[in-house]
Amino acid sequence: MNRLAATIMIRLRLWLIALSALCFFLSGSIALAQPTWVEQRTTHFLIIYTPDDATIADRYAPIIDDLYNELSTIFDFRPVTPLTLRLYPNSNAYFAANPAARNVPGVIAHADFRRREVVVIVERARLQDKVSQLNNLRHELTHIFAAELSDGKLNVGLQEGIAQYMELPGPDRDGKLAILRALWQRNELWPWAVLDDRNAIYGQPELSYPQTWSIVTFLIERDGLDRFRQFLTTLAESSGYRSAITDVYGVSTTTLEAEWRAWLPGFLQLEADQIRPVSIDLESVQQLLSAGDYEAALREIERLDPIADQETQPTLAALQVQAQTGLRANQLTVAARTALLQGEYEQAERLIGQAEQAYREIGDQRQMTILAEYRARIARGLQASETLRRASEQARQFDLAGAGASAETAAREFAALGDEVRRDNALALRRSLAAQQRTIAVALLFLGAAVLSIRLIGRQLMSPFQSW
Repeated sequence: MNRLAATIMIRLRLWLIALSALCFFLSGSIALAQPTWVEQRTTHFLIIYTPDDATIADRYAPIIDDLYNELSTIFDFRPVTPLTLRLYPNSNAYFAANPAARNVPGVIAHADFRRREVVVIVERARLQDKVSQLNNLRHELTHIFAAELSDGKLNVGLQEGIAQYMELPGPDRDGKLAILRALWQRNELWPWAVLDDRNAIYGQPELSYPQTWSIVTFLIERDGLDRFRQFLTTLAESSGYRSAITDVYGVSTTTLEAEWRAWLPGFLQLEADQIRPVSIDLESVQQLLSAGDYEAALREIERLDPIADQETQPTLAALQVQAQTGLRANQLTVAARTALLQGEYEQAERLIGQAEQAYREIGDQRQMTILAEYRARIARGLQASETLRRASEQARQFDLAGAGASAETAAREFAALGDEVRRDNALALRRSLAAQQRTIAVALLFLGAAVLSIRLIGRQLMSPFQSW
């Protein structure tokens, strides 16, 4: 029995040694599998990568910042920064950190909404062309924008749809169209109910992605990108995407799904290079121009300019010229009013002429009435200035009564115009003339008294008249 016990103890020790060695080996393997991370800060991102991927990290740094700015303009929303861009060196490192991703075929990148992180597997991305590599970043960063706008409530189908919509046309477009045509011809399009089914969307991405892309393309072509953004923000306060759809689009998802199916055949007749993101909506700019808010219109044009396509750029440039002309006309009008209040009538008249010309160039008649009133005030001011000048001339010609009357008239007119400086000048002239008149009157009085006194004294000194 003792021998049996000793044998068992020896075997147990051997098993423990073997188990310890195995654990040491496995722990060493796991430690070796964990990469050493390097961090790089950009304007909007923290890029995390291995030392071997420093070159691609440097290449991605300006690209990811530019994409952040572009998507911020498109969605009119700026997520709090820094966001994270993590570059896994290979599939093993990626799957070690994301085991569930093994079930998603062909994964090259993903976005983690909660961690606000964009992830790229460098090993796989290197096998792609430059457009596809750029689309990895565009696609995943769009996920973060859509998630934050919708407070994480956007379903998986529409998430993938809007992310694909924001991609640049690439080599996979032909394949997506071919799959869509086949599904439509075989009447095998998925119902919109699948948009909420994560397993279906990611279980067959070769079928789900083309359909979700077409659904979002349909929604944006139907009502514009601003309406889709409104849907995202409404979804953040809604119980689900169906109620948000009804609130924003005014119809049920059932109606929209029927419209999508009716729209799809025409869409499928297009070639891949003919399918472009919908042109930006210039209605906001036009409304601001119509309201005469030229400064706000210029700000809106500045916001839209980076995302305007070649077809839209000429129109946007023309609207910019109109807004700049309108803003200049407004500034000239303000300057004319200031000159008018300061009594600079000739300067005000010149500025009004320039403002009127600018308003005529853009067909804005709203300020013409005000400018006409300014012109009338200028005419009165110029006339009052001429009356004051005439008063001075009359004073030099010793027409004191006429000069006083003219100065009084000019003073009343300047007071009515709010020109206090010239009013005070006219009143000062009138007071001066009145003082001169009083001085002359007193002088005349004294002169008359002196003449009378001289006559009286002369009579007293004359000898009495003697008759012969």
